[in-house]
Amino acid sequence: MSHREGRVIHDADSHIIEGRGWLESYATEYVKDNLDTGVFDLNMPALDPIIEAADKRLAGQNPELTAALKSDIFAHPGKRNMWSAYGAVEKRERSDALSIMGVTSQLIFPSVGAGRFARSKDLEVVYGGCDALNRGMADFCADDTQLKSVGYLSLRDPERAQTSLKLALELGINAIWIGSDAVEGRAPSHIAYDPLWAMMEEAGVPVTLHIGSGQNMPSVYMNTGVERVLAGNIGNIETTKPKDLPVIHHTIERWITCMIFDGVLERFPKLKIGIIELGANWVPASLMNLDMGVSLLGKFDQSLKKLSMKPSEYFERQIRVAPLHTENTGWILKNVGKNILMFNTDYPHPEGGKDPFGDFEESLDAVEASTEELDRFYSKNYEDYLGL
Repeated sequence: MSHREGRVIHDADSHIIEGRGWLESYATEYVKDNLDTGVFDLNMPALDPIIEAADKRLAGQNPELTAALKSDIFAHPGKRNMWSAYGAVEKRERSDALSIMGVTSQLIFPSVGAGRFARSKDLEVVYGGCDALNRGMADFCADDTQLKSVGYLSLRDPERAQTSLKLALELGINAIWIGSDAVEGRAPSHIAYDPLWAMMEEAGVPVTLHIGSGQNMPSVYMNTGVERVLAGNIGNIETTKPKDLPVIHHTIERWITCMIFDGVLERFPKLKIGIIELGANWVPASLMNLDMGVSLLGKFDQSLKKLSMKPSEYFERQIRVAPLHTENTGWILKNVGKNILMFNTDYPHPEGGKDPFGDFEESLDAVEASTEELDRFYSKNYEDYLGL
């Protein structure tokens, strides 16, 4: 029996695909004039035929393609590009796409927008960009409560961040994506950020870390003295390289360690955290290492004595993780327990696969996951994460 039968299913990872001019349409003139190109240049000529084809489909000039996409919503990327994907750029289509998938609600991230301002040297652009992106994400999800918007917040200036976060919450943003690296000489757990955690906790809006939140493999490790050519797909915005995949969780583990060891999750027990599109194979070992850090070395740091629980217990109480469909999710589930993992599709990014439902089902059935474990994976952990 399919896991979808008789079960509520929520999707913890999906995206819009920003078009040319999308971010600019929500930005002030100053921000619009000073946005960066970003790691993926939306104006590259090679994208012209791809975006033109998507625009024609949205204008109703290719009904055959629309029908094909609706009949195979997770179509192999060879059959469509991300701008043409059903519901990728048009919010009414997205609501329909959820019905086709059999998904009750979906957490929706931007794809490339944050890369156009987050690293700017001009903080007016950084925070104006945050506000523009958050307006756009809130707008995309405004007409359907099943569409859950993810906004973006820079921590470069803690005081400006409070103002930007206040606007995001007023706009109705459902989750806040932040970077995981230490910035401006401050640990992720620095007390200057406590007002931000307090605002999110009070609003019931979780923190989210997503692929791209922190540095992957540092560039120096790419210098081998030998030229290596990496082939790419111009229609794929994913910039993760082979050397990145085994280490993408390193910056996340550093962030989590600070948040737990330095007492942030102790001070803010209702603050929820999502780890999205960063895999979950690493979580069982991380839980053990977090506990060992306290049990073996806690005597050397008196502040650790203020923790009222084991680090792994904070993790289970407050952190939810979306595994990749290519991982052995059944094995991970049996090693981390029922309260941590969340179903996701990564739609319409091709990394989500042609059959995310089938991939997860195969893995979970292999370990004979119980009804309770399946309910937690497909809906309950997501509902807890978003405070639904």
